[in-house]
Amino acid sequence: MVYCDYAATTPMSDIALEVYQDVAKNFFGNASSLHDTGGKAMDILDQARAILADIFHTQPRQIVFTSGGTESNLLAVDSLLRASPIKEKKHIITSEAEHSSLYYYFQELSKSEDIEVTFLPLGVDGQIDIEELLQTVQPHTSLVSIQHVSGETGVIQPIADIGKKLKEQDIYFHSDAIQSFGKIDLEPILPHVDCLTISSHKIFGPKGVGAIYFHPQVTLLPHPVITNHEHGLRPGTVDVPAIASFSASALQQKQQISHNKKHLTYIRELFCEKLKNLEVPLRPITSPAQCPSIVGCIADFVQGDYVMLEYNRNGIDISTGSACSIGYTNIPRSISPFISDREEGNRYIRFSFSHLTTEQDISQIVEISNRIFVRMKEERTNYEKKINW
Repeated sequence: MVYCDYAATTPMSDIALEVYQDVAKNFFGNASSLHDTGGKAMDILDQARAILADIFHTQPRQIVFTSGGTESNLLAVDSLLRASPIKEKKHIITSEAEHSSLYYYFQELSKSEDIEVTFLPLGVDGQIDIEELLQTVQPHTSLVSIQHVSGETGVIQPIADIGKKLKEQDIYFHSDAIQSFGKIDLEPILPHVDCLTISSHKIFGPKGVGAIYFHPQVTLLPHPVITNHEHGLRPGTVDVPAIASFSASALQQKQQISHNKKHLTYIRELFCEKLKNLEVPLRPITSPAQCPSIVGCIADFVQGDYVMLEYNRNGIDISTGSACSIGYTNIPRSISPFISDREEGNRYIRFSFSHLTTEQDISQIVEISNRIFVRMKEERTNYEKKINW
């Protein structure tokens, strides 16, 4: 099997598994309990928070742990809206291509009489037009939320440039960094955002845990429903083993980020070049700024779900979009600038790589791709001959 769906989820690393097992066995107490066993668990939780805080160059109190990326996104938006000095009707600016966890939440918020939401389209290169964004700002604009890296196309949004403009107007700025954290350097954008959301299972940590980074200038207010965890922002017993494992994986990815990015850039270029040389009918989606771990493609003449099943039959795992949207038939909104119509959008598939992807994997993928599409072309030709006979 060749796994090419790392944008959906990743296997737990050896260090993540080792830490999880150790903490689950030896520090099993409830971190909120007052006895010594609970205190030891709290010490582990504090260490994990300090590790993430160091990665974000902030204080531990600015890190909030959650149950994963979706809760991180929703809690981040909810917290920033409560922290906003605008107390009457609030205005949110976002894009039409946000992750489903936020896009549908913003759709629901827009139905409220107290909230107005503007959904910005993407430009021809898949990026937000900053001038168009600034033109939509209103006196009651409370929040802008723009995803850092698209999980379908890998396009990187100009977060730092957007953030600089919003700072001038005292508007809170959130970015969903779930696809970028651990893959590309976030340090250039940290001074220009008020909040970033991340997830563990995208970076070789356990599922069911995520985190939020809040800038120190954000004054967080406790959730109106009384809660007693994570600075009063959320309920539920904190999963200390998963959080410790997450922090260990995050630290490992941070230490390897330069090497991994170099490797991923090479793997992406090798993959695209081999596809081109073999004339495999897959058109990679390209943009001036892309995360090298993600290669979205448009097939020439066959639907993406059928192509995905053919790859699966040949031992290669790919996807046709976000695993969080399985069951929905909508074409990924982020690919709209790169397709001419819905029929073309239905031919979208995604390969996503990691530092574990090898040259041999790429050679095998391309060889099987060639085999799949040669057979599909023959079937198509034979079918056309038959109906025209």
